[in-house]
Amino acid sequence: MLVNLTHTLTLATTQQDAWNLLRDTKRLAALIPSVESVTPVDVEKHVARIVERVGPFRLSLKLEVKIVQAVEPSLLQAELSGADSHGQNRLSGTICAELKKASSAGTLLSMDSRVEVTGTLATLGAAPIRRRANELFAQFAERLQGQFSPAGKESSS
Repeated sequence: MLVNLTHTLTLATTQQDAWNLLRDTKRLAALIPSVESVTPVDVEKHVARIVERVGPFRLSLKLEVKIVQAVEPSLLQAELSGADSHGQNRLSGTICAELKKASSAGTLLSMDSRVEVTGTLATLGAAPIRRRANELFAQFAERLQGQFSPAGKESSS
């Protein structure tokens, strides 16, 4: 089952500062709900441990994230692939983050993801998976925007 998600938000920061955060794996991972740990494999590849509840399922996935294109300071594309330890649930797909100058003090972040979900999780259907993914993105967006608020800038320095 293919799940497509598109989100856009405005960040109160420069395009370069937003880019720097997207390229800081440790800092970015701390903003993403459900990410328990991230281990670098090399400069452009990381393995994340994801734990999340979707409907009646509690998932614990090992997700490989490989950067396939990085155009500073505007475009970041990655491939995702992973499974749970029992092989009952698998995810694979792509995510694209694009940054554009929105105003003199703002940056527009557009994110587009296409994820193929297979296994027992897919039996839920697209609607509950999309709903949970949208909830998680809303939490991520709030945390991300907080990084560029005056209080967030003080705490990240």
